[in-house]
Amino acid sequence: MNDYAKAIDVKEMGKRFKLVRQKLGMTQTKIAEELGTSQLMVFRMEKGENVLSPFFLSMLMYYSQHVSLDGLLSKKFDIEDETLFSKNYSLNSIVKAKLSLLREEMLSQFEVASKKVGEDLEESINLL
Repeated sequence: MNDYAKAIDVKEMGKRFKLVRQKLGMTQTKIAEELGTSQLMVFRMEKGENVLSPFFLSMLMYYSQHVSLDGLLSKKFDIEDETLFSKNYSLNSIVKAKLSLLREEMLSQFEVASKKVGEDLEESINLL
């Protein structure tokens, strides 16, 4: 996995998302609809922004249905590589399971943080 981390940063991952989306003949709007988010969010993720969003994980999981994550995360990523779109890959199932767990954990943490912010704001309002 070390090779993966060295091969790509968030901007590179965004470029790869865009290339795969285009290869699949899909628009940012269609991806946004599939993920339940806005076209702007998809645009930002393709630019390498907003990667802390839970939608980044959703996007990665969505693309894992269409491409090999092994290829998508590879140091030698090539959008023209036919094996990228092969359904015979093993890494995807492992990564999908881990991403599902990570997504649930992030959503849980967002929920806790949101509740805490709400409580803090309520307390501040009561002090006034």
